[in-house]
Amino acid sequence: MLASIKTTIGVGLLSPLPFFGNPTMIGMARLASQHTWGWIAFCAGVLHLTMLYVNGTWRRSPHLRALCSGIGTMFWFQVCIGFSSSPIPTTAWLIYPWLFIFSVRNVVAAMQDARSADDYHKGGLIGGSK
Repeated sequence: MLASIKTTIGVGLLSPLPFFGNPTMIGMARLASQHTWGWIAFCAGVLHLTMLYVNGTWRRSPHLRALCSGIGTMFWFQVCIGFSSSPIPTTAWLIYPWLFIFSVRNVVAAMQDARSADDYHKGGLIGGSK
């Protein structure tokens, strides 16, 4: 879900609509232009969606899933910083921190899966227990 949201945000910000003309976007505009945010969100979202597709269809790849989730976590953190530095209160202050928290949770879950996969392939402990 978070990968789809990132991709959709990217598409929206790459459109000719002046999202950053809105005063609530002042904090985001201080960090980067609308076009730059659009490309970052779009590329991060498409990469994440692609890895989720590969992970679910062809090959289990928790390491790459963790990497993409980590990139997403950095994205959501920057979005939180951007909106929280805006002087105008908005519901974004309430929503985007949750997306960041869910993204952190996805990183932890993917890293746990990666460890289990590593342990399994090494013939050792699975998930840190015998």
